[in-house]
Amino acid sequence: MEARITSERIGQIWSVSLTRPDKRNALDGLMFDALANSLRLAQGDERVHCVLLQGTGESFCAGHDIAAFGTLWPQAEDGAIRRCIVAFAEQTKPLIAAVNGAAVGFGATMLLHADWVVAGESATFRFPFSDLGIVPEAGATALLARRVGDLAARDWLMSGRAVTASEALQHGFVSRVVPDADLRAVANEYALRLAAKPPGALQTTRRLILEGATLPAREAIEREFVHLNAFIPACIWRSIPHG
Repeated sequence: MEARITSERIGQIWSVSLTRPDKRNALDGLMFDALANSLRLAQGDERVHCVLLQGTGESFCAGHDIAAFGTLWPQAEDGAIRRCIVAFAEQTKPLIAAVNGAAVGFGATMLLHADWVVAGESATFRFPFSDLGIVPEAGATALLARRVGDLAARDWLMSGRAVTASEALQHGFVSRVVPDADLRAVANEYALRLAAKPPGALQTTRRLILEGATLPAREAIEREFVHLNAFIPACIWRSIPHG
């Protein structure tokens, strides 16, 4: 795997690091491809219960490497950027992100596919697409408003201004803000908590939440009953003393 994306399984956690600190972890074609491959590996490994994503150096991710734009666009069906975004969208395992420093462009929009985002106090978020004369990606035009509300999403995506960690927390874009020095420990602790849970129930809950975002409550209730009827007999069996 491309060295600028490093991945390893630590127990039941798939740890992924963006390791191009000299370029603020900006992603070129090889990195998009490697990140997509890493997410697919995590998805297909039954030993992995959750994914932990983090950056190295002073930034989380500066988004696309602008110098590589000319070689990456337009994107084909099998293009590296498309593959990476789809891998985020189709990931079945819970995804935890630890954000240090700047998260810009795709560095910010990829977080919309995370289940829990912890940010250091110095973290900032920017969606500079309008400044570049392009539109957002990674489903941000649909997902950001669901997370932070319609007016905040319009502001962030159209103005391209920097959003502080405290503002991101206020609007629900991140789950928690901690001192920079505590960031990795807090993210790892949360990953360990999720990894210890029954993976089937956790992944099904995640899928129901994603699907339920656009469903009427009555339909969501019926879908929950389908899975409850499948899971509960096994739970009861495990709780009964045997032998």
